[in-house]
Amino acid sequence: MRPAQNLYRRPAGLSSVKGINLYPLLAYGVAFSFGFFVQFNVMTATFGGPFLRLTDALVFLLIPCLFVMVGPGNTVRYGLVYLVALFLLVAGTILLKTAVEQGDIYLTLIFLVTSIFSFFLAFAAHEDERVLVWLAIGTLAGLLPSMGVLYLQGAGIQNLTAIGLGVPADLMPAVNIGTVKLGGIWSSGNESGHVYAVATASALYLALKFRRPFIYVAAYGLLLASFSLTLNRAGLIAPTIGLIYCYKRLGNFFLYVQSALVAVCALVFIASTSDLSGLDTFSGAIESRFLSDDYANANAAERLMSNIEGIKIVFENPFGIGYHERTSTMLNRTTSVESVHNGFLSLAYQSGVFVSILYILSAVYLLVQRRSVQSYFVIMFLYTASSMFFEEVNINPYFIFSITLTVAAAWVHYAKRAQRSKAQRRVMGRHIALGRRS
Repeated sequence: MRPAQNLYRRPAGLSSVKGINLYPLLAYGVAFSFGFFVQFNVMTATFGGPFLRLTDALVFLLIPCLFVMVGPGNTVRYGLVYLVALFLLVAGTILLKTAVEQGDIYLTLIFLVTSIFSFFLAFAAHEDERVLVWLAIGTLAGLLPSMGVLYLQGAGIQNLTAIGLGVPADLMPAVNIGTVKLGGIWSSGNESGHVYAVATASALYLALKFRRPFIYVAAYGLLLASFSLTLNRAGLIAPTIGLIYCYKRLGNFFLYVQSALVAVCALVFIASTSDLSGLDTFSGAIESRFLSDDYANANAAERLMSNIEGIKIVFENPFGIGYHERTSTMLNRTTSVESVHNGFLSLAYQSGVFVSILYILSAVYLLVQRRSVQSYFVIMFLYTASSMFFEEVNINPYFIFSITLTVAAAWVHYAKRAQRSKAQRRVMGRHIALGRRS
């Protein structure tokens, strides 16, 4: 990895104060602020703004900050092919998509802008991994107020949507499950549970990097506590596997003893305060979602059927298909199901099948090159993929960011590797030429 000072250039009088380079601080601030607000993502549309959520506008402010640090030279050298391919894919989606709607255009443009932001962020992170550390810290910091909104909603606090802390009724889906599976700042538990789950990927990254397993244990505890309101089972899969891995990788005698003491204290507390409504809700959620869910088998069959029909729709509309056209097509073919419950297929509907393929190939590349890429990207993908297998979360801002960051990280790593190989061949060629002359 190249040292950070290669990236953070110092134009006289602009980037330093009393010899302190301000560019790294700016990069960390950009990463932290985006990580925070992509979790605590206020609905700015509530106030009549042109953007749906805060981060939709924030990226327009943060891209110039990162561009100044990366510079036009590096942007052209490492990003020209990426950006041209990105614009072609987006143009193809907008122009050739079946039954394109106004909302589809908005989400496609947000995908484009977030992809540009992700390129600059991935480049900065390649030069200085502390960018990812601050991104992870910001994500966990934003998770706290986001979950706070969820508990306020669960406590019956009204009019949260009036101040942007929730999705207004006119923007909710026709079948509103948000009254049963609470979503807090998001639409429903089907969305919020997965957003919280992928946020714990940042906790696992920090826990492994700094060898502090309780960072992840605490984040997992928060996620588990939110289950009584979100009722999201699939969102627990990757975090639970991550918890097992964390204990296996970082586990020692003291960690096991501390964990056992915490578990005993928690059980004693639950036994002595079983009349608390929150604990009753939690135990009821566990029972209803894991022990006595009579709909589980029918749900699995429904998802299998919808995925089969969903794949057919993807190949019939390779450049994407509008939301209402797609849901009506699904209803016609399945008679009762309009959602495919699959983020990979939904990504193909929204952005085209070529974007879905590009995302999968980028993820495979990162997994193959996992020894030479930052672990954050690999962990982030694994958690994101786990959620996308079960729900159409690809249009959520956090998942848009995760998808585009995976693609950008793979491209930056590949482009840097190709440049190094080219430079090495050039040096070897010079040595061979000099040897022949002598």
